[in-house]
Amino acid sequence: MSTPHSHSTLPCAKDPEVGQPRSRESDRTVAPPAIKSLTLNSTQSRTGTGNFGGFSMTNGAEKPTVLQMILEALGLRNQAQNREPTSKDIGTLIMLGVMFLLFVVGVTGFFVMWFTEYYNNTMLENLILAENSDTAKSWLNPDPKFDTLLKAHIFHYPNIDDYLAGRADKIKVVDVGPLTYQEHTVKDEVSFNKNFTVSFRDRKSYKFLPEKSAIGEHEVVRVPNVPLISAAGPVKRMKVVERIPVSLLINQFKEPLFKNLTVFDYLWGYEDSIIKLKSLGKGRRRFGLLMSRNGTSVDSVQLNTGEDDITKFSVITQFNGMPQLDYWEGEECNRIDGSEPSMFSPHLLQDRSTVNVFLQVLCRKVPLNFEKEVTIYNDIDVLRYRTPMDVFAHPKNNSANACYCHNTELCLPSGVINATKCYGDAPIFPSFPHFFTGDPKLYEDFEGIEPDAAVHQTYADIHPRFGFPISGASRVQINIMLDKTPILRNQGRRLKNATILPLMWIEITSGDFSEEVLHTLYISTFGLNAIQQTLKYGTLLISVTSFSLIVAGVYYLNSRREEQLQESKSSAELEALNGEIVVVHHIDMPVPLPAQEGSSHRAA
Repeated sequence: MSTPHSHSTLPCAKDPEVGQPRSRESDRTVAPPAIKSLTLNSTQSRTGTGNFGGFSMTNGAEKPTVLQMILEALGLRNQAQNREPTSKDIGTLIMLGVMFLLFVVGVTGFFVMWFTEYYNNTMLENLILAENSDTAKSWLNPDPKFDTLLKAHIFHYPNIDDYLAGRADKIKVVDVGPLTYQEHTVKDEVSFNKNFTVSFRDRKSYKFLPEKSAIGEHEVVRVPNVPLISAAGPVKRMKVVERIPVSLLINQFKEPLFKNLTVFDYLWGYEDSIIKLKSLGKGRRRFGLLMSRNGTSVDSVQLNTGEDDITKFSVITQFNGMPQLDYWEGEECNRIDGSEPSMFSPHLLQDRSTVNVFLQVLCRKVPLNFEKEVTIYNDIDVLRYRTPMDVFAHPKNNSANACYCHNTELCLPSGVINATKCYGDAPIFPSFPHFFTGDPKLYEDFEGIEPDAAVHQTYADIHPRFGFPISGASRVQINIMLDKTPILRNQGRRLKNATILPLMWIEITSGDFSEEVLHTLYISTFGLNAIQQTLKYGTLLISVTSFSLIVAGVYYLNSRREEQLQESKSSAELEALNGEIVVVHHIDMPVPLPAQEGSSHRAA
């Protein structure tokens, strides 16, 4: 009898199909490697590339789309994620594209607005005098509401007879005026040329404004006899055979050295016997200080339209058909390349440097120096320019004026220039009003000359963007020099030879703008400035904002890329582990019954 621990042969289960006993090894079954757990791999895709359980799965691979490649490049997708892009992926891509475009636009705009003159140049294109342009039409025939004002001041000599008779120590002069006129200017004989210039003559008309005048046009003043004084020089230069009869004829006219005239006649013309002489008046019959200004000018001007180069806008290129003057002694002084007084190239104003203006009344160009920025009218900022104090200075004080002196050894005192050649040999010597900036010797024999910068200096308040003067005053005094030739010697015996007699001074200012004009000017000024500032700082804001969003997006994408790589790594590890899982199947077997004693004995 064996013990309970002794090995005994148990009845084996039989295969139900073949009825044969099953081997003990059948108690444990090992799953083949190719079978996966359904729980881990039930959603595994059957396409694309991957690695599962050490076997390569390349069959059925599809070529990625362009969008998928872009997403993969941006980190929104990797090769282990063989799936269609989601709406979130596409939205992120669109957002990045928009931000990139905004960044490019913003940076480009920032560079253009901050480091170039593109905006200003674009605005200035509206100022060029192109033929048939609105600007040219307004310039050729401006609206009367933009008319200028001409204010005339006449020097009245109330005690000249007493002075000439020795009963007065000084010549008394009285500044009579102003007589104010509305000056309307249009362009005549206009020709637009192929070399981007325009030729024209000014045609002016005047309307007396009594409400803005100190005296009426019919007031009588005692003034120098300009035709008589002007004739002295030409008669002196005549040959003897011509000079004697002309002198006798002038003496027969018994023209006084000073005469009484109405203001209107003195300014706008009266018949004069001396002027009628062909040898002196060149066929004219009348004389007036402002007569040549009324009507079409005898002088023609050509200036640059700015079409080829905006920096040349308004610069005069020819005067009376000549590229330079012949009135002065040097080439520099004969240059005419100053701006036309009614407009300037805004480029010349940007660095606040000196600008030059050509003044026909002076027959020369005059510099204007930047003084300061001022605010006028409805808070409109302008640039104030003034004539320098030494513009008419003696060459010893301003060497640039040497070529304006016809005889450097006998130059005039500071304050006047010799414009005789410009005025047809008439002894005209312009200056600033009341000999402002002039040598006191000029007026030491006069009483009533009171120079004052506030009312006698020329200045211009120029719009920095548009380049035209909004306000200001161009002030010039006309003087005549007395040459004591035989025809004048008797009447002017007490006067010093080469005495400079002031005749009148004129002041040209802008008109009184209406509220409508000022409002339009205000809106134009601040509207363009507001647009410029908005574009400057708007492009800066767009650049910074879009760049910040792009940086944030890149940071977000990098974070997602790291997360996806980590997920892919974890998934690959799980797949590899899943390929080695052993599945144990438990087989229900009948419990063996205790051996019967009889049977044991038989077996034994």
